[in-house]
Amino acid sequence: MLGLRIDVDTHDGMKRGVPALLDLLRDAGVKGTFYLSMGPDNAGKAIFNVLRRPGFLGKMRRTGAAGVYGWRTVLSGTLLPARLIALALPDVARRVTAEGHEAGVHAWDHRRWQDKLLRLSDEEVTTQLCRGRTAFRKIFGADPRTFAAPAWFSDERALRLQEEFGLAYASDCRGSEPFLPVVGGAALATPQVPATLPTLDEALGDTHHDARAFYDSILDAASSAAWPVLTVHAELEGGPYADDLRRFLREAAARGVRPVPLGELLAARRATGVPLPERPMGYGAVPGRHGTVFMPSEG
Repeated sequence: MLGLRIDVDTHDGMKRGVPALLDLLRDAGVKGTFYLSMGPDNAGKAIFNVLRRPGFLGKMRRTGAAGVYGWRTVLSGTLLPARLIALALPDVARRVTAEGHEAGVHAWDHRRWQDKLLRLSDEEVTTQLCRGRTAFRKIFGADPRTFAAPAWFSDERALRLQEEFGLAYASDCRGSEPFLPVVGGAALATPQVPATLPTLDEALGDTHHDARAFYDSILDAASSAAWPVLTVHAELEGGPYADDLRRFLREAAARGVRPVPLGELLAARRATGVPLPERPMGYGAVPGRHGTVFMPSEG
C-alpha cells in the first residue's frame, strides 16, 4: 500500500489542478486524500522568504516556479489581490468526495501559517484552525475528519487544538510511519499519518534531474517501505507533471503497489494489532526543502 496525499495550495491549483487530477486518478482507478486550502491565496507573499530563508530563491529557480505556477499566482496577495481557494470553488471541492476520495483541511491561510506560525498568538492559531474547519463545513455540510498542516509545519499548540476537533487522524508532519504524538508528557488520541517520501518540488534539479527519474526512485522506495506516504501537489502533478504521475501510477500497478487514501493506510496499520508508537515532537530538515519541518523525535 502507498498512502496518496494531494495538497492544494493555490486558487489555480484548485481551479485547474484538482479537476485534472480527479480525471487522472479516475482513469487509473486510484483514490487518495485531498487536503484543500480554504481561504485566501497569498502565495505571492512567499517572495519575502528570499531574505528570511536561505535556499528559497535557489529552489524557486530550479523548480521554475514562475512557469509552473503562473504570474497570477506568483503575485497573489501582493501586487494582485488574494483570491479564495476552496471557498471560491465549492463545486470542485465537492467533486472530490463525490468521486470517492477523502477530503480534509490543509489551511485557512496557507502562507500565513507556513511563514508565521511560531510568531502567531494562541488566539490566532485557534482562529486559523477554526476558520478552516468552518469553511470545510460550509462546503461539505460536515466537519472535516482530517487536517494537514501547510508545508508540514505545526506545533504542539495546534496539536492540542486539533485534539478537540474529533479528527480521525492528521498529517501534520514528516516521519516514517503512523504514530501517536506526545504533547506535555502524554500521548494524544489523534494519530499522525506522516508523509514519508520526498516530493517532486524537493527533488527537481537537486537530487533528481527530471520528474521521471524522481518517480522511478519513489517507486523503489514505496515498494520497500512498510507504510509509505507520497505527497503530490495539484499545482505540479495536476499541471505540467501530470503525465509523469500517470506513468508512475501505471508502473506502480504493474509492480503491485496500490495507492490508497491515508485513512485506509492507517486502518491497515491498526489492523496489524501492534499499538501505534508514541513519539514526542520536534523539528528537522528535509533534503531539498528550505527551512525546517515538524517531525517526531525518534531518539
